Amino acid sequence: MKIKLSYGQDKVQIEIPDKNLAGFIQPSVTRAVPDTMSELNRVLENPHGTKLRDLVKSKSVCVLVEDHTRSEPHWELLSAVTPHLKDASSIQFMVTTGSHEVDHPGNRAIVDTIKRAAADAHLANYRIKIHDCHDKDMVNLGRTSRGTPVIIDSVAANCGVYVVLSDMKAHYFAGYSNALKSFLPGICAFESIEHNHAMALDPNSTFGRHPYHPDPKRRNNPLADDMRDAMEIITKKAKVFTLAVISSGTKLVWADAGLIRPVIERGIEVLDETASFTVKSTPRIIVSPGGYPEDISLYHAQRALELTKNAVTDGGEILFLAECKDGVAPEEAVENFYNKLKAPLDTVLKSISKKYHLYEHKAYKFAELLKRISAVKMLTLLDEKTVTEVHLQKIGDAQAVVDKWIADDPDVKILVFDKGSKLSIYGS
Repeated sequence: MKIKLSYGQDKVQIEIPDKNLAGFIQPSVTRAVPDTMSELNRVLENPHGTKLRDLVKSKSVCVLVEDHTRSEPHWELLSAVTPHLKDASSIQFMVTTGSHEVDHPGNRAIVDTIKRAAADAHLANYRIKIHDCHDKDMVNLGRTSRGTPVIIDSVAANCGVYVVLSDMKAHYFAGYSNALKSFLPGICAFESIEHNHAMALDPNSTFGRHPYHPDPKRRNNPLADDMRDAMEIITKKAKVFTLAVISSGTKLVWADAGLIRPVIERGIEVLDETASFTVKSTPRIIVSPGGYPEDISLYHAQRALELTKNAVTDGGEILFLAECKDGVAPEEAVENFYNKLKAPLDTVLKSISKKYHLYEHKAYKFAELLKRISAVKMLTLLDEKTVTEVHLQKIGDAQAVVDKWIADDPDVKILVFDKGSKLSIYGS
């Protein structure tokens, strides 16, 4: 069977004999919506709770827009929402970078998209800011029940209405990407993000768990619950309206709008139905994060490994297709993620378990995986030295790896995952 896998903005074709292919898994798009804008307009007119245009009348509004690392349909979401904001007293658009890079071409493109949508909607009373977690102009709103300081961008504080644009998918430690993440880490200070993300080391902070999960047995996720707590502190006296989607490439799978909890709950149900799979683990798996921007760097591409790692048996191998055109990580994450991972794996695990610094959870989880399996063989633009220094193996031909697997064991079973950053894979 010939399989095409996402790689950067292109595809890599791999051929696997039918007898060796244990499965080719990607998010289901069988329920894709034929007209994205019509569906977004429909859910905005039929929200959970009050309609957006009524909610914002004479109110100060903060619109939270995901940054360049998220593959949400920015133009469609903004085009759908902006006409409903005309009667607001003021509008602050915030690109919710969290701790991600601020001055990135992708974020500047989002700013341009916001301006175009605002112009089309004839909005005049608006401002735009790309959040910087190191900005000195912050406001401290207190602490969550777990001790996380809730320090946020001052221009996003004390607004009357928060409008959150969100592309939902599985998240390897926050359970699910959703509107809560637009608050913490989205508009928070470095200190807040670091304290919250330290909880990523807790085994219960994992995909498939969230405080808004419809199944009460799957609500125990300390990190995600801390995000919920922070959101409630930030929006204590305000109204929150979210327009959420689940997308697959250019296709819209689902959309909903209105009150944050019922929208997230329904999104989780859809994700569990369309992007959650239980598989019999195999000794060889192939993983693509889903192409750009999911594989923009090693830091971002790693999500796909965490979400699919249950599919590989102990001692197995992973063929990892991640272009990484922006390198190993955003500049601020290089030291505590990439450089930390250069150490012997036992050293990585021991050092991080003592005192957590932001981004170290990614090195910790990478080390755990690398300790359990025999190899991650990586097709990437990263040079060989950069790859081998963090215990990975650079390869130049994905097909050659598969051919060798089969030559070594003609009966080997191989699982293949595309768009791995949007999957939840459970082993049986």
